[in-house]
Amino acid sequence: MVFSSEFLEPSFFAKYEKLIELMLSSPHNLSSIKEFERAMTVHIEDTIIPFEGSSLSGRCIDIGSGGGIPGLVLAISFPKSNWTLLESIAKKTREIERFARDLDLTNVAVKTARAEEFAKEAGETFDSAFLRAVGRCDISLELAAPLVKVGGYIYLYKGPGWLDEKVFSDAAERVLGLRLSCEKEYRLSDGSKRFMVVYEKERATPSEFPRRSGVASKLPLGGRK
Repeated sequence: MVFSSEFLEPSFFAKYEKLIELMLSSPHNLSSIKEFERAMTVHIEDTIIPFEGSSLSGRCIDIGSGGGIPGLVLAISFPKSNWTLLESIAKKTREIERFARDLDLTNVAVKTARAEEFAKEAGETFDSAFLRAVGRCDISLELAAPLVKVGGYIYLYKGPGWLDEKVFSDAAERVLGLRLSCEKEYRLSDGSKRFMVVYEKERATPSEFPRRSGVASKLPLGGRK
């Protein structure tokens, strides 16, 4: 792995490996990657590298968690943080709950719901939101903004297409009261270029958000391609 282990406890690495083993052995299709070493690169490295030398605390939400990435990895890495892993597909949330139990993670809660619906009961209560492989930037920002406190942050994991995609975020920033705070480029051990894109929430989410489930994708704030 290309990240330094200086800021991580040795016990974390055993849990990363166990998480990948659990994902790959799951009867459900939680990852398109089936090789252990490749999965360690794509899922573990990609999650951790942007936070090397940093810390996370407070209430965090992983939106569209899938197989528990990045939420479970970050919950392992930053045990003082408290995590809600949000996923709309029940069979996936059941697996995430099993993984959290097997990894003895006491700082993780799992919810089966769409982000738009969950925001109605937990609006503006999280310090930070994380989205990886969920959707275009403006769609991701719309799903996350209603859940994050004013002064909180939204973290988007993006691939090399980010430089073309970011044009869609301008309208979403203005409407949702967000500001682009940080754009960090990094590379995985296989040479893949990645970006961590961070937005700060500067004002309360307008009352018309969240829109109904699915509207963010059908009528994105950044317009259609």
